[in-house]
Amino acid sequence: MLSYRHAFHAGNHADILKHSVLINILESLNTKDKPYTIFETHSGSGVYNLEDERSLKTNEAKQGILSLLPQMDELDFPESLSNYYKITSLYKRHKCYPGSIELERIFTKPDCTHIISELNNSEIETLKKNVSNEPLVIVNTEKKCVRTQVHHRDGFETVLSLTPPAIKRGLCLIDPSYEEKDEYKDTGNAVIKIHRKWNVGIIALWYPLLAHRAIEIEQMKNNIIANVKAFNSNTNILDARLCINTADSHIETELKDNSGPPRLYGSGMLIINFPWKLDEKTQANLDYITKHIYKNEKTSFSIMTY
Repeated sequence: MLSYRHAFHAGNHADILKHSVLINILESLNTKDKPYTIFETHSGSGVYNLEDERSLKTNEAKQGILSLLPQMDELDFPESLSNYYKITSLYKRHKCYPGSIELERIFTKPDCTHIISELNNSEIETLKKNVSNEPLVIVNTEKKCVRTQVHHRDGFETVLSLTPPAIKRGLCLIDPSYEEKDEYKDTGNAVIKIHRKWNVGIIALWYPLLAHRAIEIEQMKNNIIANVKAFNSNTNILDARLCINTADSHIETELKDNSGPPRLYGSGMLIINFPWKLDEKTQANLDYITKHIYKNEKTSFSIMTY
């Protein structure tokens, strides 16, 4: 299935987790004056209009980034959230939210390699249009935008055909829609294959927290961790979760009834070869977010390293 559209969900709690972590990884890659390679397997459209009817229909941005930013205006926040705050505030003034592709273009230097994939026919043209425009801001030291290579094909096929890349340093961001039950197993197997071909690369996998898929999610993660550790027991793995509700909070209702707690009660990031201090930065970020934004007894986060 290819029915998923991220425009319904842009700027929600899952994006806050994913993109704050992504920015901290990109910041780490930029500390060395050396090029790197960025892959993204499921790109979406790159930039999202927060006044789009799809965004307004779910209201997820209002409960996410549009709730977070006003409070950050008035409260001290960790330095590790500084760039996320500045960039999303700028895009908000243009009534937009920057997806991961846009963030990668903002940070990635022009001598780096940026390869992205999108299979969906409805998304690919919007994606190509968005990456043809300059980002609203560029924070890399050269103040020039990286040239992005856009592939209209399955993202896992793209990465597996192009790894290991010529420039060995880098990141592969994997963010599937998980529309079908088999996607969890398929995604786990793809992560393992990518790591075996490119074992020095940072692999960042976003995953949903859904009560009805708890078994598949844990099997996917356990399979990845076991295989990565079997390949090299010294490989560092980070697992960060942000929950805005509890696993039992969702109650199935009629499709037209959108009043109850969301089925997606949280999400996580599983990161292989995570950069130095990313665990500490993510801890500080999520501690701040849960205390000041999603502040109720059902909100929680966890950080685990392997």
